[in-house]
Formats: sequence, structure tokens, C-alpha cells
Amino acid sequence: MIISKPCVTMKGIVIGAYSWEKPVKLDLRKTAECLEERGYTVKKLIPGMMLIVDMEGYEVSVYPSGKIIIKLLTDAKRGEEMARVVYDCAGVLEVVS
Repeated sequence: MIISKPCVTMKGIVIGAYSWEKPVKLDLRKTAECLEERGYTVKKLIPGMMLIVDMEGYEVSVYPSGKIIIKLLTDAKRGEEMARVVYDCAGVLEVVS
């Protein structure tokens, strides 16, 4: 399950990935490599802690828990679409969809 909602404190969208079947855990290094192959710019990678990517002109922070924050984006549906790209690269899209 993917839940996307506005974050009023930092002006952006927060997306969470959840599964009843197994815990959601992202390999940030693998995710970063895949996103780079798809043409996105990885700004910072701290393995096991955080990944920051430039996607469609937005700064996207990705965490091992599956939480994604897209700064300054106001459209939750677009945020969910962007998150699906990240979850696909992380290899968990089928689990959370």
C-alpha cells in the first residue's frame, strides 16, 4: 500500500510504503544506481540512512523504511507516481502496490 499526503510543516509530499506480507526495507545503494540509469541525478547517498535524488526538478529524499519526502511538491497524485519509480528501482513495487 502506498500512502501519499501533504506535509504542511515542510511544504511537500510525504509518501509511505506499507505491506502486510513482509517488512518494507529499501537498499539505497541499489535504488540510487537504478535511478541514475533512468536518468535521474543522485545528489547524495548515505548508505543505510538516506538518498537524495533530483527527480523532475524536485528534491526527493528516500529512506530505508520506504518513506519518501518530495520537497515543494503540492500534488499528492504526482508524488505517488514519482514514488512508484523509486519503489520500482528498489524492487519493492509489487510488494507495496
